[in-house]
Amino acid sequence: MHLAIVRAFAETASFRLPEAHTFHKTLPLPPQTTLIGILGAALGFTAEGAHQWVEEHHVRMGVAGRHRGQMKDLWKYRKIKTAEVISDVLLREHLIDLTMTLVYAVEDESVAMRIVGGFQNPVYALTAGPSDSLLKVREALLIENAAMTPTTIFQFCVIPGDITGAGCYRPDPAVLRGPIIESVRAPWVAHLPVRFSYEGGRREVGARGPFSFIGNRIHLADPVDAYHVGEEAIAVS
Repeated sequence: MHLAIVRAFAETASFRLPEAHTFHKTLPLPPQTTLIGILGAALGFTAEGAHQWVEEHHVRMGVAGRHRGQMKDLWKYRKIKTAEVISDVLLREHLIDLTMTLVYAVEDESVAMRIVGGFQNPVYALTAGPSDSLLKVREALLIENAAMTPTTIFQFCVIPGDITGAGCYRPDPAVLRGPIIESVRAPWVAHLPVRFSYEGGRREVGARGPFSFIGNRIHLADPVDAYHVGEEAIAVS
């Protein structure tokens, strides 16, 4: 497989579930559909076109990264309709100073090169969720003939599937000995959209899958295949 590696940074980021309305809780890292959207923006596709292109070229993807803090943003807004004005509030969580490594894995080297070129010269502005959370690409490079290796140690990444069950993992001992002023994030699982269907101008969830969001370093009982990019282990799906 050939890897398109993208290292990126955002001062603020927010990755909400598509069903969220007045309370937008953020995921700690972008889900698969957001990774597809970012790729589509870099290459100049529509949302539907990006999903079709990823399926056509069998692009697999994953992400690792961490943020330095969080905040909540409270909006009060008004919906102006023909005969009435509806007032409501919106609470959205944001990540602060998010640094990420995105991995796009493909068998065709020319496709990987096109992805790298897209991130080096994106067609549209890239965002980390909301339109005002701009995403800065610090580096985009190609790794040829990369191979996955069975891996048991992960941190600050997303693993496809549910690894949060009893006996599936244990925390790294060094994490438990850390200072009490540091937050410790245990793994948790979310069932997220993996595909959307576009019919009649509407977007609906076409399929879902479980994804485990890994915080501080853990050791898995059963290894998971992952690519190693520097010191980061990144699983793809």
